[in-house]
Parts: sequence; C-alpha cells; structure tokens
Amino acid sequence: MSVLGVSVSIRSIGTTLVIVVAMGLLQALFVGTKLGLALRAVAINPQSAAFSGLPVERLLMVGWGLAAVLGAVAGALVAPQLTLTPGMLDNALVYALAAVILGGLTSPIGVVVAAWLIGVLENLAAVYVGFIGFDLKVAVPFILIFVVLIVRPQGLFGRKTVVRV
Repeated sequence: MSVLGVSVSIRSIGTTLVIVVAMGLLQALFVGTKLGLALRAVAINPQSAAFSGLPVERLLMVGWGLAAVLGAVAGALVAPQLTLTPGMLDNALVYALAAVILGGLTSPIGVVVAAWLIGVLENLAAVYVGFIGFDLKVAVPFILIFVVLIVRPQGLFGRKTVVRV
C-alpha cells in the first residue's frame, strides 16, 4: 500500500492497529477499573494491599496471566517478521529495553512514543550518518539510552519520584 509516496505493508498497518488497541485497553484497565487499581496497589506495595483486604495472590495470578496474554500477542505479531528460532526475540528485547528506559518506567504511553522514536531515529541514522550505516544501526538505541540516562534518568515521559524521609 502506498501513502504519500511511502510504501507501507498491510501487515505493518495491522500490527500498529493491534498495538494501539492493546495500549488503549491496558490504559483503560489500569486507570478506569477497580481491577486495575487493585493490580497497581499490589504492584506498588503488596503488604499494604493485603492489609487493605485485597486478595494479593489472586491479583498476582491475574497480573501474570495478563503478562502471558500480552507476550503471546507480541510473539504472534513479531513471529512473521523474524525467523522462528529459540532466540528469535533477542534483538527485540534490546529495543524493548531501550523503549522502556527512554519512555520512562511510569509511562506506558511514553514507552510507545519512545519505541516509535527509536525506530525512526535508527533508520534515519542508518541512511544519513555515513559511519553508522546498516551494520551499526543497532548502536543507536544504546546511544539514546546513554544520553537520556545522563540528561533525564526517569525517562522522557517518566515522573520523578521524591521520597521524603
């Protein structure tokens, strides 16, 4: 499919739509429901959540089940683009780590924006920066991680937590 002179595959459009829908559903779950509030409470402080009467073990099972479902969806989206081997997601883990660090651990939307930014900057660097090329473009996320950790350790969209003693 060609849009404004740019070729985009139908699979890429479908993958993007699935990611946007999953992101919206997760945001709605964690911000707008009692289950999401309980899951966040258990993640932040399980002991306090247990004292509040929340079933911590069940909520942890729900959290792990949700992680498994999201992992399965991610694997199904990535598998057609990669060769099916035991280490097929090793390269994807580098980009996932970079996106989480750049976007901020407290901002799911920031992680998605950071992942998009990494993809764009990596490909622009591969084409326009002569010494990087396509062989060293995997170094771009590491350079971005280094710069962001020096300038803004909580990530581009993360919140700075202040702990008062």
